[in-house]
Amino acid sequence: MKKLKSIAFIGILLWCLIGTILFPAFRTLQVSMTAEQRLSLIHYTDFLKNTINLETLFHSVTLGILTVLFCGIVGTSLAFLVHYYEMPYQKFFDKILLLPIMLPGLIIVFAFVQLYGESGIITQSIKILLNLNEIPFRFKGLAGILFVHTYTQYVYFYLNVSIGIRHLDQSVIEASRNMGASKWVVFKTILLPFLKPALIASSIVTFMSGIGSFSAPSIIGGSYRVMTVQILMSKANNYMSVAAMQVVLLSIVSLSFLWVLKQYEKRIQYQSSVRGALFKPLKLKKASHKWLQYIILCVLCLLILLPVVMILVGSFISPGSWMVEIFPSKFSWDNYVKIFMKSRAFAPFKNSIIMALIASLMTLLIGLPSSAIIEKSNYRSKGLIEFLVMLPWTMPSSAIAINTINAYNKASVFSFNQIWVGSYMLLPIAYFISALPIMVRTLNVAMNGLNDTYIEASRSLGAKKLWTFRHVIVPIISPGIIAGFLLVFIRSIGEYTMSAFLYTVSNKPISIAMVNSIFEYDIGLAMTYGALLVIVSTLLSSFVYWLVPQGGKTNA
Repeated sequence: MKKLKSIAFIGILLWCLIGTILFPAFRTLQVSMTAEQRLSLIHYTDFLKNTINLETLFHSVTLGILTVLFCGIVGTSLAFLVHYYEMPYQKFFDKILLLPIMLPGLIIVFAFVQLYGESGIITQSIKILLNLNEIPFRFKGLAGILFVHTYTQYVYFYLNVSIGIRHLDQSVIEASRNMGASKWVVFKTILLPFLKPALIASSIVTFMSGIGSFSAPSIIGGSYRVMTVQILMSKANNYMSVAAMQVVLLSIVSLSFLWVLKQYEKRIQYQSSVRGALFKPLKLKKASHKWLQYIILCVLCLLILLPVVMILVGSFISPGSWMVEIFPSKFSWDNYVKIFMKSRAFAPFKNSIIMALIASLMTLLIGLPSSAIIEKSNYRSKGLIEFLVMLPWTMPSSAIAINTINAYNKASVFSFNQIWVGSYMLLPIAYFISALPIMVRTLNVAMNGLNDTYIEASRSLGAKKLWTFRHVIVPIISPGIIAGFLLVFIRSIGEYTMSAFLYTVSNKPISIAMVNSIFEYDIGLAMTYGALLVIVSTLLSSFVYWLVPQGGKTNA
């Protein structure tokens, strides 16, 4: 009887994962290979024959690679600057440098446009101060996109490399120095091999984010066209077979990059043969080096905070007052009053909160048992479950959106014989698919910290698996559960790419309302929506930052 219950439970879980992740991907593949209601590769051959299409694909790959390169240089350098060397106010700088990961990418793009665009405050200020006839630079194209990507995504390298530095073996470094090794030799033979797994993991995430980026390319990309924007254009013109083909090609690129890095990772596995003391940050002997370190970090922190300040200040701009002036001069609470007092303006904010909550609950309901099976069971199906829950990590957001449309535009067993396209729930489902790997990875960390003796003791006393799960496992890993829930909520509340593909009048989210406000020249209202996102995301992220270390102590 117990075995039948376990099989039924695993079956339901697999049914949910296949229906929301694997089935939509196969439907998109099927649609991409269909023309005039029969099997055909004409969409692929037409695409590959067109030089403009090939250029667009090349642009996407180039953008992904350059994003990895720039973010890798900036993030790794900052990790060494803050954690490899002694630094006053280290925790303060660490929190500021992690700030971009808390902010929705769309509002950052708008803030940068107001700062560095043709009429931006910084751009025009430089022009006036230097008495130039033309603006000193143009914030658009590949350079503008890379600037935004570097700001928003260097954090992946910074976070992973910082963790790697903290786990360096002090005794190995000291031994190499005592034997006369130079700083470069120590870096090349000890630090770099040890940090390669962190660099590879960061490269994978950054590349996926880079080629799947939509906000920056669609707003400031200009003539630099990428696949994500082309996919939306195909969908908008109702060329779903073409959009499906473009999604498949973009997914192949993502999977190929992932496969190459994974193969390389297997070849360079590095383990220290000595288990000594944990790494202690080095002291900078020269006062000039200390000042240089401090000045660099202060300047970078100011650059990081500048867009946030722009968003918060911009939210107080009086409606219609910042049209021709370089610097805003009239401020009021009118934008906040409008959002919270007028139902039409408040609806997008409410929709985003509700849909983010739905997506977070869905990821928790699926992610929690999936993580428990992956980390704490010996079921044969756990490998398949792990593959399915991590598969969305390799899919750009635009691919997930098109997959969702193709899967649920017809009645099927996975949609309970209903058509979900055009419904309120389609967008939360897409949020759920995209964020599921975040929830599972967060829960896996919590599960790894769970002492198995608690589970064994519960079972030895006659408790059933479900009772043990509810009354032993869940309370112990609750910090990880809350952290995963909040991280998914933060990711979903300001999401733009999938929203642009899937939103309807009934569930228009805050990200779409921001774009509409910009197009209607209501910059203050757009910035107010952004300020609300910044406030919510920062508060919840700070709670997660405080909670996760507590979880580690509890689980130990």
